[in-house]
Amino acid sequence: MRHDWRSPVTRIIPPSHRSITGSLPTRFPERQLHYESKLERDFLIFLEIDHEIEAVVTQPITIDIFVDGRRRRYTPDVLAIWWDDVYFPYGKRRVIFEVKPRSVLKKDYEKLAPKYRAAKAYFEARGVGFRVITDRSIYCPRQANAALIGPAMRRPLSQDIISTVRAILTYPGVASRSLSEVRKLLVADGLLRDTAQQALLHMLGMRYLVADLAAPIGDETRVRWWADVIAEEAALETD
Repeated sequence: MRHDWRSPVTRIIPPSHRSITGSLPTRFPERQLHYESKLERDFLIFLEIDHEIEAVVTQPITIDIFVDGRRRRYTPDVLAIWWDDVYFPYGKRRVIFEVKPRSVLKKDYEKLAPKYRAAKAYFEARGVGFRVITDRSIYCPRQANAALIGPAMRRPLSQDIISTVRAILTYPGVASRSLSEVRKLLVADGLLRDTAQQALLHMLGMRYLVADLAAPIGDETRVRWWADVIAEEAALETD
């Protein structure tokens, strides 16, 4: 039974005609995260733009659990580890996720529920959260934004572009600008439109730019320079 939460042995996932399998390049320490389905891949994409998360591991551990009096082997889908100085959205720093289509969960509930209850008890006894997450929670504007941002944030970005965007957003009297405004100014500065767009997505993913990622990203999305947001938040805390 594996208990190394940080550096598990990579599991090779074979192709399947019933699901999409593969690996996803990410910003997390594991670099390549293996997945067994499109839903699991899209959940990993969803997690990548959450900078409160320190690490994500797929197929993190194999355990023995007892279901209806019988010993069973169980390997969950995903482990997410939050930084230790942030708010834990699920009440625990480490959370195990089982990713399952809602239709399958409903159809096979009587068979799956005892296994998930046993797994939850196992992990909670060890201070680790356990959640079953479905497409109903995964597919939302934030996930769609993550699908746009993820590929851009993994590419290198010129410091000159970052400095130009900072100047655009910290110009005296400017509190925020729309993405289209910033992009037009970058194009006027000599960038190709697509290069400017990818640079802005990169900066959103790396949190140089702050925006509401719970709403769909579009030309009218308002963005602010990260340091201005932090300074404003600090001022509010001292009031």
